[in-house]
Amino acid sequence: MHPVLFKIGSFELASYGLMTALGYAAAALYLLPRLKKIGLDKDTLWNLIFIAFIGALAGSKLLYILVSWPHLGATLAEKLSNIVHDFRYGFVFFGGMIVSVTALVWYMKKKRLPVLQTSDFLIVALPLGHALGRIGCFLAGCCHGRPTDMPWGVAFTNPHSLVAPELLGVHIHPTQLYEAAGNLILFFILHYAYKKPHKAGVILVEYVMCYSLMRFIIEFFRGDYRGEYILGLSPSQGLSLLGALAALIVWRYLKKDKQHA
Repeated sequence: MHPVLFKIGSFELASYGLMTALGYAAAALYLLPRLKKIGLDKDTLWNLIFIAFIGALAGSKLLYILVSWPHLGATLAEKLSNIVHDFRYGFVFFGGMIVSVTALVWYMKKKRLPVLQTSDFLIVALPLGHALGRIGCFLAGCCHGRPTDMPWGVAFTNPHSLVAPELLGVHIHPTQLYEAAGNLILFFILHYAYKKPHKAGVILVEYVMCYSLMRFIIEFFRGDYRGEYILGLSPSQGLSLLGALAALIVWRYLKKDKQHA
């Protein structure tokens, strides 16, 4: 694939970074024309996007380091060197989501924004941006799948891609594209769900439930290092189960509360 789109001197344009930036741009372009529906101004939206970006970057990298720590090197110096050297790659989405949500809730409360209504509004755009980000993963070769005989299996041959060396030239599941397609479908589901009358928080909860279930399934096809398994499940699958369970409980509560009202 194409982990680097082009190189001029010492400057390299990484496909992953470009697609991630396009993902945030697509999310912003989707939200901007709809600001009046929720009473947000442009400055506040850009602040929210910036906080989400920084939180996602810090949280996803931190969780990646935590789950990959045993494989980052034999000594502390090697681990730190590998973290700095490969800083552009190696992120765990759930870590970014946890830190971003925490930071966004803090900011919303500080600005006295309605947390659930604002979250419902913002969350619709997340899977749209995430879909583009996963295409960046595909171009870079990270977050790849395990070997497969299926006709849609893909073989990465670029030695600079992030596919495990032993899997170069081997047909593997394009798990990045699975998740990109799933996120795009989820975006359209949330887009139409948001248009209908709904109780505050329902769209957010539906996103967490749907994405958690999708990620839990896709994890079975991943072929990169997933961290230490517990009861046969990867850390991301464990977080997916917790997220789906929590979302289901809150969703049932919101639906019951709506019926009583």
